[in-house]
Amino acid sequence: MTVQLFDTPSPRVFNIPPSTDFLSAVVDTLRQELDVEADPDALTQCLILVPTRRAAKALGDSFARSAGSGVALLPMIRPLGDIDVDDPPFEPGELAGIAPPAVSRTRRLFELSRLILAKETSLGRPIGTAGALALARTLAELLDDLADEAVTSLDLLRSAISEHLPEDRREAIEFLSIIEQIWPQRLAELGLSDPSARRSLVLNALADRWLQHPPHTPVLVLGSTGSIPAVRRLMGVVARLPKGAVVLPGLDWDADDHAWSKLDDGHPQWAMRDFLQENEIDRAAVLAWPGVKEEAAVRARRRLVAEALRPAEVTDEWLARVRHLREVNGEAFFDQALDGLSLVECPDPLTEARLCALLLREVLEQEGKTAILVTPDRALARRVSVEMQRFGVRVDDSGGTALPQTLAGAFLDRILDIVSDPGSVVAQTALWSSPLYAMGGERGEVHVLLQKFEADALRGVRPGPRLDDTIARLDRDRSDLFPDDRERIRDILQRQAAAQLELEGASRLPVADWARLHAELAEALAADAQQVGALRLWRSEGGEMAAGVLSDLLTQGEVLPELSLQEYVGVFRELVSAQRIPPATGVHPRLQILGPMEARLARADRVVLAGLNEGVWPTGTGADPWMSRGMRNQVGMGSAEKRYGLAAHDFAQLAAAGEVFMTRSTRTEGAPTVASRWIWRLQTLVRGALGEPGEARLGGADHYRRWAGALDQCDLAPAPASPPAPTPPVEARPRGLSITEIRTWVRDPYAIYARHVLGLRPLDPPDMAPGPRERGTALHAVLEQAMDAWREALPSDAEAQLVALAEQELRAAGIEEQALDVELRRFARAADWIIKWESRRRDEGHSIAAIETRGRIELDGPAGPWVLRGRADRIDRLAGGGLDVIDYKSGNPPTAKMVNAGFEPQLPLTAAIIEQAGGFDGLGQDKVEALSYVKISGNSEAGKHTRIDGRLPASELAGQALDDLRDWIARFDDAAEPYLSQPRRQYRNDYGDFDHLARRGEWAIAPGNEGGED
Repeated sequence: MTVQLFDTPSPRVFNIPPSTDFLSAVVDTLRQELDVEADPDALTQCLILVPTRRAAKALGDSFARSAGSGVALLPMIRPLGDIDVDDPPFEPGELAGIAPPAVSRTRRLFELSRLILAKETSLGRPIGTAGALALARTLAELLDDLADEAVTSLDLLRSAISEHLPEDRREAIEFLSIIEQIWPQRLAELGLSDPSARRSLVLNALADRWLQHPPHTPVLVLGSTGSIPAVRRLMGVVARLPKGAVVLPGLDWDADDHAWSKLDDGHPQWAMRDFLQENEIDRAAVLAWPGVKEEAAVRARRRLVAEALRPAEVTDEWLARVRHLREVNGEAFFDQALDGLSLVECPDPLTEARLCALLLREVLEQEGKTAILVTPDRALARRVSVEMQRFGVRVDDSGGTALPQTLAGAFLDRILDIVSDPGSVVAQTALWSSPLYAMGGERGEVHVLLQKFEADALRGVRPGPRLDDTIARLDRDRSDLFPDDRERIRDILQRQAAAQLELEGASRLPVADWARLHAELAEALAADAQQVGALRLWRSEGGEMAAGVLSDLLTQGEVLPELSLQEYVGVFRELVSAQRIPPATGVHPRLQILGPMEARLARADRVVLAGLNEGVWPTGTGADPWMSRGMRNQVGMGSAEKRYGLAAHDFAQLAAAGEVFMTRSTRTEGAPTVASRWIWRLQTLVRGALGEPGEARLGGADHYRRWAGALDQCDLAPAPASPPAPTPPVEARPRGLSITEIRTWVRDPYAIYARHVLGLRPLDPPDMAPGPRERGTALHAVLEQAMDAWREALPSDAEAQLVALAEQELRAAGIEEQALDVELRRFARAADWIIKWESRRRDEGHSIAAIETRGRIELDGPAGPWVLRGRADRIDRLAGGGLDVIDYKSGNPPTAKMVNAGFEPQLPLTAAIIEQAGGFDGLGQDKVEALSYVKISGNSEAGKHTRIDGRLPASELAGQALDDLRDWIARFDDAAEPYLSQPRRQYRNDYGDFDHLARRGEWAIAPGNEGGED
């Protein structure tokens, strides 16, 4: 071993500049210093402490790579945040009595929730278990902060609250008692300790042990800034061990003494400054790590970033520092520092994500080159991952996937949706669409069957509140399902209904029972013809982590109170929301997306720093439900700016890499954003040093933004689609329509083409709220039943019977209870008008001839017979013997002008079927003397009877309508006649069923399309 490392005087503190690959530098030097080639066991004598588990894994991987194809004997690597007294460097049992075992994070969450629930209930404001869990998570973070900052007493804060706040604002004291008294007492009852407090205790115990009995084997602390007091103390001890060393990440050697003395908590160097000061180590005594040389170009970048992040109190010296840097380093210093550093500002987050994806993808064009994208913005990271898929590249995202978005997590969540609202078609179809849903059958067959069922029977108003109501839709008269398919679907859903009954029907249960029922139902639904559900579910993506959440609820949830189903749903979702799983396989080995913490000690050839907006990076402090900034300062926890300082250190380390792209979006969700304070400082310094050319130099990568914007652009100028004019062959055109479809044919021929030639039909959304159509259908059903039963005479309680029938039909139509009372009041007014109107007609000698009767007439067309069919709401026999064709309307009926013009031909064509063919059952070729609309609304005008045959006799209107229809038939029996989309400008409809198919949104507003037929 040479004298370069451990033979130097203590304290031994080294520094590795940010441009250097930290881990590789450490590995290479240690292998040389310990002469691993000659003594392969030498590394096993070393203990290396690193900040995080991820850093420990990365260091181990680096050692393994350095060994090449040989056997890699690794040093003992331990994360500072997870040292345990039962593992080395402690001897077995050495510190067994130092502290009870740590309570698990989940158990702590449940215990704190119970305490919060009790406290909130005692204050008369229960918040629910899920709300308590959310608060418990923030309280646990506060406990961690208190332990990290070695705060053991809140007496000063309690005194300040009592002195300065009025009586009604002192409830914070109640919650301080949870932290100071109730929680420690509960831990004592459990025989456990708080994990963060125990970690600080263990780190301090390790420092004490090494002070008394220094190890004589190498001990190193790598990459920690010492932001936690217990870690700082341990680092100071390690620096003075016989073979100890501390390696700092990016200490600023070159900062002038004046600036160093003014460092505040928001500065990237504050933690290392505190470490050096507390351990009485002079900054000048910090040595360069052996073997590390900093080239002039990378040193210039490091100095530029450091000067940009200069303490706010001394930024007035920037111009003097610019002159000094040029004097010391030459006039080209700033040009050299900006070489390889670029800022790209994008108009929105989507463009920023595409830009980042391009920057990552470009790296793959050069063999062996690596890249990392670093951002704390999870939404941006997900967007970049998705954008990379357009290049066929899957990126390793350290943030992973949220458990609710995984296969198993989404499946468990959808199960809670269907038991919370069993009648919801949206919830049921979401569950059925999961690849895990098989219900004991072949997954593909089950999926196809249920998909057919959903499209055939479950669109529109929901069937009812239970799954049984959904199953009952299989018995509809009109269905396109084959009988065998229908019975197979019935079997699948009946077994599902039986399986979910216990979970759905429970009232209040312990959380463990809810978790058990939840898991059992999930396994039952996931079973297929080959495998039991447990294998399919828990082995799927996210299955292991989801099983862990349910296991925690089963084994540790006894401290929570009994819950209702909805409370359990809230608890489960609160727990899974914080869980994330890393990508399993198939990620590209040269690309990574990292959070700032995960990126510590990471290096790559290209670094992309994304999401550099205030509130994103650095993140905002957010609202603390427990302590304000002043309260934190009162108890000595340090300011929130320390977090900004740690974030600034991450930024400074990464921005000093060789090739760095910084990106931000100037607007988010339509609102302007503010550039990160670090970007603003960097731009200000460069502008002061180089003027406008410097700003242009910093923004010299704008071509990437242009490329990102061009990804989805084509070379052709945008041109609207032309109006469709399909001309199918005559034999493909319909040879008959219903009376109501004639209106559509006249106004929108394209809709007839889509429905009858293409065979399409519009689908209502599932779980659609009942609307005018459903109310109108219910009204027709009420009048059909009542008038058919009252042909001879009206009962004395006719109005009450109508209202009772209306309630029955409105319920069947899906009208919810809260709206039913309003509907029945409206219908009661309508019923009063109906009975009076009906009585008056009967007194005048009119009688009912037919109700809801069907009719047809066959017409001759150029291409052959053509059938008109229809259904009349009601046909009355007038006192003089003629007929009155009546149509009920719950909305506004057509006007006589519209009928006379031929755009509302329903009643005239109904009359034509009667007069020309006697085409209605029970009626001959009788003369039609009246055409009437009966509006029944129940509003201020409860009802109104309107005749539309005033200007022209009914028979003449009927004949005219039939002649118009024959002309229309002849017109479309010509193969050259196109089916146009809403050609009549005065009757255009903005909500046609097939407007999206006709692409009206593209051409209807284009110049030249304002006209049309009259």
